[in-house]
Amino acid sequence: MAFRLPTFNLTCGIHPGPGIGNPLRLTSLCNLAWGERINAVYVQTAGLPSQPIGYMCLLLPKLTDIRGLLSAGGQDYVEVPIGSGRWYAAQFVDDIGKGFANEHRAALLIQDVQPTPLP
Repeated sequence: MAFRLPTFNLTCGIHPGPGIGNPLRLTSLCNLAWGERINAVYVQTAGLPSQPIGYMCLLLPKLTDIRGLLSAGGQDYVEVPIGSGRWYAAQFVDDIGKGFANEHRAALLIQDVQPTPLP
């Protein structure tokens, strides 16, 4: 069975960093995924117990201009879905299925600002 493109069922707003509040650079269709793509990293803060940081995976159409930590201009901040107040910092960006018909882009995101209750 061939791999299929994800369904891009949401629209996100991509903003240049640092932090939230910078002007919108572009909007894109997307899919905010958890599932098997998720990973958790434990970070140590001086003198405190390690804390888990969960990553979400933002799936985007191929060649979408989203920038992670290693990008020359710095990382982007993404509101998903657009207008929700749910902000994420893009950490890592790479392509899935590069060169195949199901090619798309993935960005690992860390939560930045989350409204309460979560919409």
